Amino acid sequence: METYVTVYFGSAFAAMLLVPVVFKLAEKYSLYDEPDPRKAHLKPVPRVGGFAFVVSTLALIIPIFFLDNTIGQSFFSAKKQMIALLSCASFVYMVGLIDDIKPLRGILKLLSLILAAIVFCYSGATIQTIHLGSWFTVNTAWAAIPLTVCWIVGITVCIGLIDGLDGLAAGIAAMVCTTLVVVSLWISQIAMAVLMLALLGGITGFLIFNFYPAKIFMGDGGSLFLGFMIGASSVICQAKTSTFVALAIPFLVLGMPILDTGLVFAFRGFIKRRSLFAADNNHFHHRLLRLGLKHRSVVLVMYAITAICASLGIFMLTAESKISAQLLFAGLILLFTMFACLQKGRYLKLYRGLKRNLAIAHQARKQTRNFEIAQDKMRQSQSFDAWWQVLCAMGENLCFKSLSLLSRDNGRFVSNCQWNALKKCTNNSRIVEINLPLRSYDNKEFLLRACIYTDGYLESSGHQVKLLTRLIDEFPLPKSQLTGKASDKLEFQQNSNIEDESYFKDIDKSEVDSSKANFTIETTKGHKSTTNALGTPSSSLRYIFKQNT
Repeated sequence: METYVTVYFGSAFAAMLLVPVVFKLAEKYSLYDEPDPRKAHLKPVPRVGGFAFVVSTLALIIPIFFLDNTIGQSFFSAKKQMIALLSCASFVYMVGLIDDIKPLRGILKLLSLILAAIVFCYSGATIQTIHLGSWFTVNTAWAAIPLTVCWIVGITVCIGLIDGLDGLAAGIAAMVCTTLVVVSLWISQIAMAVLMLALLGGITGFLIFNFYPAKIFMGDGGSLFLGFMIGASSVICQAKTSTFVALAIPFLVLGMPILDTGLVFAFRGFIKRRSLFAADNNHFHHRLLRLGLKHRSVVLVMYAITAICASLGIFMLTAESKISAQLLFAGLILLFTMFACLQKGRYLKLYRGLKRNLAIAHQARKQTRNFEIAQDKMRQSQSFDAWWQVLCAMGENLCFKSLSLLSRDNGRFVSNCQWNALKKCTNNSRIVEINLPLRSYDNKEFLLRACIYTDGYLESSGHQVKLLTRLIDEFPLPKSQLTGKASDKLEFQQNSNIEDESYFKDIDKSEVDSSKANFTIETTKGHKSTTNALGTPSSSLRYIFKQNT
């Protein structure tokens, strides 16, 4: 008992002494968290306060390895796992500290977390079985390491994301540590109990300065250290007791941050379609603030919810397997009900957003398939005729209203080729029009004008435009049919009047009467085409050549 008390109060006292040192370091190197519209504080606050409880925890734990008593022997027997835990947690803290000094990309921090979790797993601490009393038992086998990594990384991310209000993350982490102390003592895991007491003491000493109004923040380094320590410690605990209890208790205590993180990630991914690492103000505590609660009141409400879940978790220790499962489900139902009441309509928005994104993705896949067919046909085209034919066929399949090829003549653009869809492919009357500048030949400018039906979503039309521009980039306007001898130079015009673009009477250009302004090439009588260059029903076409004199 004397060692327990010494570790807790020694760590708390050390953290309290280190916070003023951090103040001076933050002032010297300008390590402040500046206010912005998304944040709750109104003036710059030092953001590297996690240094205080990290150092105090390590300072109290490392000497215990050399104690010649039961606690020292417990640490020595679990030496491999304890050293791996402390080393990996320290590495994660250093990554977070670097991020506090010079911001890192979110993906880099995530990869660092995954690497640290994998190294920890190779110390032998993994989730090898999942069993719920006599109901069922699952051996994770090859999935032990991936499952453990996901658990540790998930808990770490949750702790980091709730660090949005003064004292919130530190207070919730303190409750989780208290619960893990009780669990460790219950299952006779003395080393883990002492480790959690040291961490709890450091958090307590830091929380004195971090509670509203906060004088210092823990920063990303502190939140990553706390999350990794809690997640990895719960994995070590599960080796000595039922996996269900050892993992279900921290899961229940952290139920509010876990649900909040899941909803926020879902909204970022499905509704806003932003990066999962992008900051926003849609967390649970932000919504409570928008309901009119004061800063301190929001923190206390979330403390109370966490305390209720922690109490249910402790009751699970003394209950039978069946009752433990019922307590877990009761706690989760309580959390889901609370989220549903306080975040009205959010689940419905998530469903609608998912439905919309699936529809857009389906349209994009269909459009991409038609684009790839057009690519293959373009590679085989050797003339302007074939190039324009494939372009029109692609426009028909991608729900275009019309395509026009224009050239600048006497300072204004005039139509050379025109294709119009015979029928409307959607009931939507909105149309997107885009003008694409093409390559210039002999100082003559060309322009492709596309009119596109918006089939439900403007974003889908944007994807159609993207595919069209990509096709034009890969297969530019052919030069061979637009330039040549001055006496033979022809301009090519296409109208949607008659059936077939593939069968023409042979006409010798030399026989054209120069006194006539234009002539028409008609299709063979009686022949009607049913397919175009992409193998789909074709619009009717008429070719008119205008002779330049």
